[in-house]
Amino acid sequence: MNALSNKSFSLYFYSNTISLFGLWIQKIGVGWLTWEITESTFWTSFVTLALMAPAGVLGPFFAVFAENWNMRVASVILKILMFLIGILIWFFQYLDQHTLFTLAFLSVLQGLLSACYHPVRLVFVSIVVPKNLLSSAVGLNSASFNGSRVVGPAFAGGLIAFFNLEVTFLIAALTYVPLIPVLIYMPLRTRIKKEVLKGNFFHRFLEGGKFAVRTPIILKGLFVVFVSAFFVRGMLEIQPTIAGEILKQGSFGLSLITTTAGIGALLASIWIGFRNSNKSKIETKLVSMLMLGLIISCIIGFISEVYTMAIFFTVVGFTTTAVGIGTQTIIQLEVEEVYRARVLTWWSSISFGSLTVGGIILGFVGEYIPLSNALMVMPIVGYFIFKLILYYKFQNNLFNRS
Repeated sequence: MNALSNKSFSLYFYSNTISLFGLWIQKIGVGWLTWEITESTFWTSFVTLALMAPAGVLGPFFAVFAENWNMRVASVILKILMFLIGILIWFFQYLDQHTLFTLAFLSVLQGLLSACYHPVRLVFVSIVVPKNLLSSAVGLNSASFNGSRVVGPAFAGGLIAFFNLEVTFLIAALTYVPLIPVLIYMPLRTRIKKEVLKGNFFHRFLEGGKFAVRTPIILKGLFVVFVSAFFVRGMLEIQPTIAGEILKQGSFGLSLITTTAGIGALLASIWIGFRNSNKSKIETKLVSMLMLGLIISCIIGFISEVYTMAIFFTVVGFTTTAVGIGTQTIIQLEVEEVYRARVLTWWSSISFGSLTVGGIILGFVGEYIPLSNALMVMPIVGYFIFKLILYYKFQNNLFNRS
């Protein structure tokens, strides 16, 4: 029996997944509009990734506060504010008044709200379902987020290609609406903490990081997600730039590569989210998925034909989503309740921070050399860094059982 058999979780899962789709639809739409305005790889990457940067930088700080929040009230307020920002993005497009400044400013605001909401979302699932369904709920919740981050852009590409950005931004904003009444009225379990939180802000902040470092399986999961996010997933975050500069196919090219990457992400979400795999089975898949992602992302740098690239993006979407879901599920199952928000937000900060920096580096380098060359080199560097750290830090023993 999986967590979808629980009515409260089922309502939350579907409405939250819709809202997450909207977040990523908005992100791709903003990125594509930035490319149309500036035709700059750097500024397109910067504005697109502004949605992720606050979560990567500020996520652990918000998590310390989030441990004392009322999760229902925080969720409702943050989702309403995110809806209002989405309406502002649509309204500026309706008036045809968007500039680089408005796109960057509103993206940063949305990113700040997402950074606040992220620790809430990670903890929220644990007060929706009973403990015997938590493993399934964690996997499905992870699948929802990691799948939506690529499936959402697939919808965005189709909306941009067949309609226009005004319609795209309006639909993105409206996706927040179904979740709000669900958050207000759904029954929740009482959140039980095994110990009282002690110490000041910075003490509690550092304790979350120390717990992650002291727990080998969590530290290894953070290492794998860092390599995947920085050296592979970053290219998924600059797909508008790739479509504009390398493929030169306009909205059609963007639609195709985002859709196929989305299919890959969806397949990975189904593969992991509905298998109810135990921790050891998940561990065995992580390194192989990471290696496949590095190889395929390097090959993409040699490709300029849109249909061939779309096929390879399917694999990239699959591998990055599998790594994201797998590492988060392992951490969710290992972490104690008192550290949950802080440790999970360290995971999200490493994930989002790494893909943000990786994507911006790709965009910056693409201003001076062909972007395709940067796409070739990035995963090669990632492979050697992975091997060096694996040897010197983990003695070539990551998830192997002795």
